[in-house]
Amino acid sequence: MSKLSQAVTFFESCDDPILLHELSGIVARRSKRFVAQAMARGGEDAIPQPAEAPPSDSAAKPQEARNLVESTADFAELQALARAIGQRTEALEITASANFPTGSRIKVPKRVTFPPRGEWVTGTVTTTGTMLRVELDSGKAWQGPPSLARLAGRA
Repeated sequence: MSKLSQAVTFFESCDDPILLHELSGIVARRSKRFVAQAMARGGEDAIPQPAEAPPSDSAAKPQEARNLVESTADFAELQALARAIGQRTEALEITASANFPTGSRIKVPKRVTFPPRGEWVTGTVTTTGTMLRVELDSGKAWQGPPSLARLAGRA
C-alpha cells in the first residue's frame, strides 16, 4: 500500500476536527510555495492535478499521516491529501453545527485558533452551518467553525 493511500484513508475517517484544521493550515502554507514554484516554471499549466490515491485496506497512523502532509515533495499528492482533509473537515463541521441551532447560548475561544487557546467568550448563535456566526455578550460578532464551540455552562 502507498503511504498516500493510507494517509487519505486515515483522513477520510478522522474524527479530530482540531487536527484536521491544523493540517489545513499546513497544507495552505505549503501549497502557496508549490504554486509559486509552478508559476515560475510555466504558469498555471505547470500546476499538476491532484493525485489519485487508490483505495487502501489500512489507514496510516495519525503521526504518519501528519508527517506526509508536512514532508511530501509532490504537489499532486499534497492536493490529494488536502482534498481528503477538506472533505472530512466539512462533514465534521456540518455534524457539529447540529449541536448549536440558532439561538443557542455557547462559548467560543476569543480567537479562532487550532488548537483553541486563550480566553473564551459567550454569546448567542445567529447563523449556523459549517461556520457559526455568534453575537457575543460584548456586542461584538464572532465567526468560526462549530467544532470550536461549546454549550455555555459546560467545559
